[in-house]
Amino acid sequence: MTELRTEFIRVAAHELRTPLTSIITFANMLDAPDDVLTLDPGDRHAALTAIRRNAERMQLTVADLMLLAELEAAEAPLDAVRVDLRPLLNEVTGGLAVALHVPDAAYLFGDEPLLRQLLRTAVDVAGMVNDADRPITVTASRDAGVWTVRVIATVAGPLSAERLLSLRIPHPDHPGEHRTGALALMLGREIAARHGGGMLTSVEQRGVTVSITLPHS
Repeated sequence: MTELRTEFIRVAAHELRTPLTSIITFANMLDAPDDVLTLDPGDRHAALTAIRRNAERMQLTVADLMLLAELEAAEAPLDAVRVDLRPLLNEVTGGLAVALHVPDAAYLFGDEPLLRQLLRTAVDVAGMVNDADRPITVTASRDAGVWTVRVIATVAGPLSAERLLSLRIPHPDHPGEHRTGALALMLGREIAARHGGGMLTSVEQRGVTVSITLPHS
């Protein structure tokens, strides 16, 4: 528990530090006397735009951290429905070069928006490091009442766990916004755990494998 709490604090601090620093910097520019720094209307508008953009980014980060805490505490019941994995995986892999191997009628029971976020995170993490010349491999298989989804990517150069965690991963619900790999994977692990499953990310020098286990319906 102590290690998880330490990881949570580190991720939260990292996510909030950059936009907060930008807000303070641009606020100081706007507050500077004219004899120190003269801003024309265009510069002033750009500074205000940057403040708003970074404040909105912080709002998204706070919402993500609140979701992470709620999932860990299991405070709210899941809005669970029967979900077919195949169309969901087709949706989250759309636009990417993917070798998809999923049987028909691969059903499980869970909160569809959260499962979509979980699967999109796995695919986006792989997509950020994948060698453009090779498709991402996505497979789903069932064994002993459990579905296992594996997302596998290969890279041309060395890859470390530290680099993966520091990457900016597209936010699944807000186009144009990003999370760090660390926060994205923490949320993914908690979503999987909340559904009675798990999520494991294996990093090697030449690639990454994200393995998700979920009970079937």
